[in-house]
Amino acid sequence: MRKTVVHIFFTCFLVFGVSSLQSCKTASILKTSSDSYAKTNPADIEVFMSKKPTKKFIEIGTVTSSKNVGIFSRTQEKTYKELKEKAASIGGNAIINLTEDISQVKGVVIRYTE
Repeated sequence: MRKTVVHIFFTCFLVFGVSSLQSCKTASILKTSSDSYAKTNPADIEVFMSKKPTKKFIEIGTVTSSKNVGIFSRTQEKTYKELKEKAASIGGNAIINLTEDISQVKGVVIRYTE
């Protein structure tokens, strides 16, 4: 009987623990413009590591994505996809000044003006 109770408790703990890791906040947006823009397509978001686009633009926010969820590392592809989704949600066309440290990736969201 005691063994069954321990087994059930462990199973519940494992299920709730894994599901809570899935719901951890991994990305954030900080709008730096009071203007609102229509959402854009995440697949169309350009990412500039060091150079900047030649088109004229305005900065509309910053996005940050965690490289880890709990004790698990996330792939670069997943992290960048999340950055693009967040940038698109505020109407961005590109992400510039991308910086990366041991725990997160961060960039400035821009919108083209021409």
